[in-house]
Amino acid sequence: MRETIEIDRSVYVLRENLNNTARVSEWAELMGYTCPKRFARMFLRHYCYRPQKVLESVRIRSITKQLREGKWSNFEIARAHGIADEIALNKFINYHLGCSPTRIKRLSEIELHQVLQEVNVKMIIAES
Repeated sequence: MRETIEIDRSVYVLRENLNNTARVSEWAELMGYTCPKRFARMFLRHYCYRPQKVLESVRIRSITKQLREGKWSNFEIARAHGIADEIALNKFINYHLGCSPTRIKRLSEIELHQVLQEVNVKMIIAES
């Protein structure tokens, strides 16, 4: 029963620790699992999504939100999400969304939603 409770809280724990969670193995460790495979299996069983996809979705959602708010520099946003610097942030966003952080800042809400849908980002869990 302990693992189910932890799995229920896993997305919350991830959001609270985005700055030091870049891999599923790090996330599993935060959740108290010594074996990342066991965490991944339990997560998949509970949410019906692989933890890597959810990790990417949560990070992308958080990064795009902060980019659009415009309160922080790209370097600060990168460091807050466990990314080395603004160059690595640019590569991360380009790889996952196919556009630059500057373009993300300038997109309307509708255009951003379309970009996220095009790359099939699962936001079901990330929004809850």
